[in-house]
Amino acid sequence: MRTNTKIDWHRRVEEAILRIMGALDEPLNFRQISQEVHASPYHFHRKFRELTGENVHACLKRLRMERAMHFLRHSSADVTTIALDSGYETPEAFTKAFKRIYGLTPSEARRLPFWNGVLHSSAGLHYSEHRPAYWFYLNPEGVNIMQTKITAFAPKRIVGLRNVGDYWGLPRVWEQFHQILGQHGLYAQAKEMMSVFPDHADAIPVEDKMSYAAMAVSPDFDNRYGLDEYTIPEGLYAVTVHFGSSEEIGPTWDRWMQEWLPDSGWRADPSRPNYEWYQNHGVPPELQLTFLCTPVVKVQV
Repeated sequence: MRTNTKIDWHRRVEEAILRIMGALDEPLNFRQISQEVHASPYHFHRKFRELTGENVHACLKRLRMERAMHFLRHSSADVTTIALDSGYETPEAFTKAFKRIYGLTPSEARRLPFWNGVLHSSAGLHYSEHRPAYWFYLNPEGVNIMQTKITAFAPKRIVGLRNVGDYWGLPRVWEQFHQILGQHGLYAQAKEMMSVFPDHADAIPVEDKMSYAAMAVSPDFDNRYGLDEYTIPEGLYAVTVHFGSSEEIGPTWDRWMQEWLPDSGWRADPSRPNYEWYQNHGVPPELQLTFLCTPVVKVQV
């Protein structure tokens, strides 16, 4: 494809994105938008998906669901109103779709302390009342590859607070953990900050799964603060990078396990934990960096 043609398609897709972002209340479809950007429906559908990583219908549905979560968390609107504004004919249909995507009912999501319901987008397209309209990026020539490294890690001693049950309880546990760290001036002793998931095996019921909001510490750390302790065993771990807010990590985990693991020549080792290793703090969400680490063993052929 010639350079001027690529630039033209980028321009058209950018126009389409801005149209979508500004009209989430309208019954838009890709044929209508393709007419507005003066492109054939077939070519527009193909190029939009290539450059953003999703088709127009999926993009609209995801953005409307993110907006619904925003209203649940930051307004007093009832579920019926939010459901109708999100394009669903009944509250029941909305609740079913919401739970399928988030694993929670709208009422449960409304009670969460921090979560804003951001869903994975390879182009960084998200609903926000405050984010500038042009905050997004398009995939270069449709390439969107999750690179993975296999790395040997030494054992890690961690201290933190334990969560038992659904991982949606972790935001509240992190809030409590940060309060302890601040009260006792412990941030300087944290070698790494991480969420640890020892019970990631599918066979373990959700209500029994254990996880930690934790920090890695040195062997001589004096744990006189009543914190839970856990040792992450040494071994080989597959590592990929999540670039963006922590609210998008769940979909990144799912996509990584679905796209990379099956044909990688490795299999997950449920005897060791998954963990999210946070690399920075105090930066805008789009600049946050997290290593996703899952224990692996080589598949025997």
